[in-house]
Amino acid sequence: MIKDRVEAGQLLGDKLIKCNLESPTVLAIPRGGIIVGHEIAKKLGCKLDVVISKKITPAENPEYAIGAITHDGTLYKGNYWNNYSSDESFADELTRKKQEVKRRLEEYRRTTEYDLERKTIVLVDDGIATGSTAFAILNWLSKQRMKKVLLAIPVIPADTYEAINDKVSDVVTLQIPTSFSSVGQFYSSFEQVSDDEVKKILVQYD
Repeated sequence: MIKDRVEAGQLLGDKLIKCNLESPTVLAIPRGGIIVGHEIAKKLGCKLDVVISKKITPAENPEYAIGAITHDGTLYKGNYWNNYSSDESFADELTRKKQEVKRRLEEYRRTTEYDLERKTIVLVDDGIATGSTAFAILNWLSKQRMKKVLLAIPVIPADTYEAINDKVSDVVTLQIPTSFSSVGQFYSSFEQVSDDEVKKILVQYD
């Protein structure tokens, strides 16, 4: 059991130190990933930034992710994407989620522009379930001409680990459970993280 996001970041940071990364940049997925990423960035003595994607969901089932989208429209299409993509409201869903990502990026970092060329990226969240948002971000990162990308994640289910492992240079994790219902079940404390907490951390890296 992981105590909280702070401990998760500290433990992952200790593992990443042993990787001897050259000039890494931590890209954290808010909100919870910012807490983890902050601890990793402190351990590595590097910059922390934020990256966001939003799940694409059918209108009749807003909890069911069939994919995800980033600020520039980069998509991850899940296994059931084609079952819903012909719906009349689907284009509106894509536009709405893309605009929401842009709005949040501008709120957190004041711009949607990134300069990641030839950099080593450590992508961080507080946990992954199906991985839709992470897959969309990895698809976007693949166009950024980075040196390499590692995924640092406290907990990731075994099937998602297998699906994502070949898309990154390495997956650094604390737990890879075969039985999984939610990320929160692996934490003693897994409280909501506010926008104010995120902004308070990010301002330290301006």
